Amino acid sequence: MTRPGGARYDHYELLEHLADGAQAEVHRAKDLVSGEEVVLKFPHARTLDHPALAARWRREAAMTAVFSHPNIQCRWEPGERHSEPYLVLEYAAGGTLQDWVGLDGHQLPVGQAVVWGRQLGLALGYLHQQGIVHRDIKPGNILLTDDLTIKLGDFGAAMRTTARRPAWSLISTATEGTPDYVSPEQVAGGTGDARSDIYGWGTVMYELLVGRVPFTGEDPLTAMSVRLTQEPTPIRELRPEVPAPLEAVVMTAMRRFPEHRYPDIGAVLADLDRLDELDPSAFDLSPEPPYRATPGAGEFVALMRFATFVAVSFIGVAASIIMLSVALR
Repeated sequence: MTRPGGARYDHYELLEHLADGAQAEVHRAKDLVSGEEVVLKFPHARTLDHPALAARWRREAAMTAVFSHPNIQCRWEPGERHSEPYLVLEYAAGGTLQDWVGLDGHQLPVGQAVVWGRQLGLALGYLHQQGIVHRDIKPGNILLTDDLTIKLGDFGAAMRTTARRPAWSLISTATEGTPDYVSPEQVAGGTGDARSDIYGWGTVMYELLVGRVPFTGEDPLTAMSVRLTQEPTPIRELRPEVPAPLEAVVMTAMRRFPEHRYPDIGAVLADLDRLDELDPSAFDLSPEPPYRATPGAGEFVALMRFATFVAVSFIGVAASIIMLSVALR
């Protein structure tokens, strides 16, 4: 049950329910001591009861406690003790970047897309310097302040690259990562690294520029798997006024194989800052061969399809039983 507005938790009062995700619910709240508006993020009970999800929650809490960057949603009070588990985060009043994608049927000005792309790149550069990969870059996880400065949030899928056993799993990526934005190497069963975030950066920029994601499908599995074999439609075919150098930067960030992308986000930012000097013909954007899945990835996809089939079948059987019961009354 969603927590009601007006409820108090320590010295915070809930003002508005913002979101209810798979692992947590999020509320706008007021700090009754400072008077500032903040965000409270409460883990679901099932999250804390699940060993892997609980460990993931603790990892997110530990990461956000040390963040300090103008383009990252940081913790409001990393050292405070609470009466129950929840995070207190910065509040960004401008909504999310998702609200600006295809707004009222109008395309986002190219210059604004570049500004936000640079800010997102700076946020990723900070994370990567800390040895952290976000792994779920998408417009819905990118918040906006009143002055339209972005703040990257939601670190539930984030991973420390310096961890002894940085593992990919259904819980850590397939469930929380978003099919429209996850990188090909993660779809194919890989852990993902900083270059996976670069792919996410490119996908977000593509969507901001043309108003839709580069790959879609009739179901999430198709949306993920199609990027292993197909090329995205060039940006300028969909929006000719986008400068060719900008298209080259974004399409390079979205290359199917990590080694064909930019080596780091710093190189992306360097090209963004000199678009007028770039020669688009110098970029290799030729078609790439299909991505070969890592061992076990085929079995994973098959398992996911089987699980989906079982779930749908179960729902159908349950519905039939209910209808039959009603008919026999």
